[in-house]
Amino acid sequence: MSRRTLLAGMGAFALSACTDSSSSTPANPAPEIPEIRLGVLKVTDTAPLFVAQREGIFAKYGLNPKFVAMELTGDQRPDLEVGGQADVAFDSWVTIFLNITDGADWVVLGEAYQAAPRCTGLVANSQTRMRTISDLATKPVGVNNLRGLGVLLTNSLLRTSGMKPTDIKYVEKPFDTLADAVRNGEVAAAWMVEPYMTRSQLEAGCVLFADTAVGPTADFPQSGYACARSFARKNPNTVRAFQLALAEAQQRALDRSLVENVLPEYISVSKNVAQLMSIGNYPSTTLAIRPQRVADLMLEQQFMTQKIEVNTRMASINPPS
Repeated sequence: MSRRTLLAGMGAFALSACTDSSSSTPANPAPEIPEIRLGVLKVTDTAPLFVAQREGIFAKYGLNPKFVAMELTGDQRPDLEVGGQADVAFDSWVTIFLNITDGADWVVLGEAYQAAPRCTGLVANSQTRMRTISDLATKPVGVNNLRGLGVLLTNSLLRTSGMKPTDIKYVEKPFDTLADAVRNGEVAAAWMVEPYMTRSQLEAGCVLFADTAVGPTADFPQSGYACARSFARKNPNTVRAFQLALAEAQQRALDRSLVENVLPEYISVSKNVAQLMSIGNYPSTTLAIRPQRVADLMLEQQFMTQKIEVNTRMASINPPS
């Protein structure tokens, strides 16, 4: 897979779109590739994409996307070049930025999700004797990715208690197996996002041991969308249509009932869990200052050795030439 140096983008941009579903189709040039391939993960962050598909938002902008399921465990290194796995991919900012520092020739298209209280955290067995974060010392902690968002957030949590990442042992397991790992005692705690967190409490007797979206990581930007520079160059109308559709979809996702209705369509989650789980925020604008928090924390924790200036890596509403 080709991974070259990222072209500096056109600066931060704000996505904006009419949110009135009764309005006429915007007068924008037709997308070069209506059947754009969207790489998605089975997480709450991508719910607006499914809302957009159900409500005809993509069609409004001339798109007929094909969703490509990506893996939730381990490092994501998707090939976004022409003919690769997907045209546009969703992922955590951590993974996106690791790809960029690894030489991926990508531009960032928009924000996906921002954490809120009780949306992400460490869960433990309801019978646990642990009472404070310091009780995790020397114990195994499950995460879905040893170089992912969960480790970044948990490291920050450890620091608030005067601990170092090396004070615990991270164990990589798929999200779907983390609840059983906690229940069976394979790990003392596990980092999860919704709806896996609520499902673990209802089905595996887990409890929320520590919230990882409070204090220094409150309102933490979790994820976004990116594409290869080559794709943006060749298909500027397609990229513009996706950005406009995303902005409208993110705005519509403020209606919690829409999110609850689409979650069971692509995540193995019951309607009951969808109604009970905590849901974060879906930004309808893209501001570099938010994902910059992630890049700065990654540098601080030595996930990477060079600083990323996010405002120079954001694609504008008109893709880079």
